[in-house]
Amino acid sequence: MSRKIIVLVGLLLMVSSLSFGQILTPAKWKVELSKQEIKVGDVIDVIFKANIDKSWHLYSNDFDPDLGPILIEFDFEEHVSYERIGKVKPMNAKKHYDKVWEGEVSYFENTAEMRQQIKVKSLPLKIEGTFEFQSCSDESGQCVMGDDEFDLNYPVK
Repeated sequence: MSRKIIVLVGLLLMVSSLSFGQILTPAKWKVELSKQEIKVGDVIDVIFKANIDKSWHLYSNDFDPDLGPILIEFDFEEHVSYERIGKVKPMNAKKHYDKVWEGEVSYFENTAEMRQQIKVKSLPLKIEGTFEFQSCSDESGQCVMGDDEFDLNYPVK
């Protein structure tokens, strides 16, 4: 009988430790092109969209990087099929003075959208890269780092 209890307690401890080991992903990303039909010479956008969990926010990339929060950062692999025009721009990010960081920060709640304009130089178009970001909970104060990659091709293979 005592052996069964020890095994049961052991299993319960393992299951409870798994629940604490969950990886938080408060921002879920989708990356797409702004046009369905693309020709050489077109100027189009690479659109980065995130759904952000309730009570979480995602920092943007348009405030002083020395403040403290980690700005979202995009890394595009160079390719002969396109040329980047400017930098990745946030769409409708909120701004406010943050007492903790002692400065104005820019962030998203619920949803986020960032856009990178590119000029199509040749087809097939191949756009690859990675990005890193920071999300923080308004309730617990917890912050998590996240990263993702993107691989867009036109025409689709």
